[in-house]
Amino acid sequence: MKELLIVEDDSEMQEFYKDMLQGEQFTVTLASNADDGLKKIKENTYDMVILDILMEGVTGDRLFALLRKDSRYRNVPVIMASVLEEKAYRCFQALGNISFLEKPFNKERLLSEITKRLDNSK
Repeated sequence: MKELLIVEDDSEMQEFYKDMLQGEQFTVTLASNADDGLKKIKENTYDMVILDILMEGVTGDRLFALLRKDSRYRNVPVIMASVLEEKAYRCFQALGNISFLEKPFNKERLLSEITKRLDNSK
């Protein structure tokens, strides 16, 4: 089973992720903000991190930058999800193994991106 960390501050979106990924060969851990997400990343090993970009306090893009600066987490695949357009975050692609999902998205799109990112991390 692949371990996924989802950092999402919206409780309805957390449920949406859980419903979509339930039974899909993933173990899902939820964090409700970037600080909680960073704490969980330091305590556990995850195969992938899915980040909401717009959150109170530390934003998802800031958490992503912190992960890429640390050699322990530099290669962890990341999916950034946001209501903002993908083109606003293309600059992050140079930092490696990252996808963007514009909200709203469906289960097929999410699973496709998860599979693509996990395949690129082998």
